[in-house]
Formats: sequence, structure tokens, C-alpha cells
Amino acid sequence: MAKQSMNEFLQQVGTILYRYLRKRGLAHEDAEDIVQDTCYKFLLHKNGIQSDKVMSWLYRVATNQFYDIKRKEQRHPATEFDEVQLTVLMNMTEIQVLKKEKLQDIRDTLETLSTLHQELLVLKYELGLSYKEISALMNKNENTLKTHVRRARQEFTERFKEDTDYE
Repeated sequence: MAKQSMNEFLQQVGTILYRYLRKRGLAHEDAEDIVQDTCYKFLLHKNGIQSDKVMSWLYRVATNQFYDIKRKEQRHPATEFDEVQLTVLMNMTEIQVLKKEKLQDIRDTLETLSTLHQELLVLKYELGLSYKEISALMNKNENTLKTHVRRARQEFTERFKEDTDYE
């Protein structure tokens, strides 16, 4: 029985972490690897983690691994487009290309924000988590988070308008 509930818990957490990592722009394979590694580390260290801090611990481990991958990508950047991507773009309709470009504009603007603001916007608006859930994940005061989310939203909106006005 306990094994079944642990499996269900890890599946639920894994799904949340996977969606979060994908929304942050991580490739499918990398997101799966991080989720698997995070769950494995949790199973190794679960006795040393306070029960009320489990979700924030899991979130922090996954986020740190996400940053590790991003740092590696910055040291060894890949080419922007390869032949497969160009072929796919050529076969897409104009509307699909415009949607893809708009999503890229959003990602580019998001990456100009601080890491805290990036995390908050993805958790709040992409994953649809409540302030209470985000507070539990990040182990921060709920009212403080509301302020940070509002500031992040304002900063994102201003930068996005600036970036798209020049085009």
C-alpha cells in the first residue's frame, strides 16, 4: 500500500516537474532525465527531508539541474537552425510559422528577466499554479510572491512591448 501511494506521489510530482521544465524551454529528453534523477534523489534522501518541505525540495533539485543544463548550453551553444528544422519550417503554413515566431519572442523576452521572475511567471501562468502552491514549492511567503509575480508580469509586459515595437 505504501509503495503504491509513493508511486502515485512520484508520478504526480514527476508530471508537474516535467511540465514546468518543458515550459522553461527544456527539450523532452532533458526534462525526462531531470525528473527521473530528481525522483531518484528523493528516494535516496527522503528520510532526511522534512515532510512539509518535500515539494520545495523536489522543485529546487529539478530547478538546479535545469540551470546546470542551461549553463552547459551557454558554454557549448548549438547552431540556431539545422537542416531538419529548416525543412520543417518550409513545410509549415504561414500561420504556424507566425505562431512559432511569437512563441520564440515570448521565450526570448522571458529569458531577459531574472531567474526568479522567469520561474514565477512559468509557475503561475503556464502551469496555472495558485499562489499557495507556488508558496509551498518555493518555501516563500504568499504575499511576497504575489508582489514578485506582479512585478515580473509588469517587467515582462514592458520588455515584450519594447521588443515587438521594433519589428
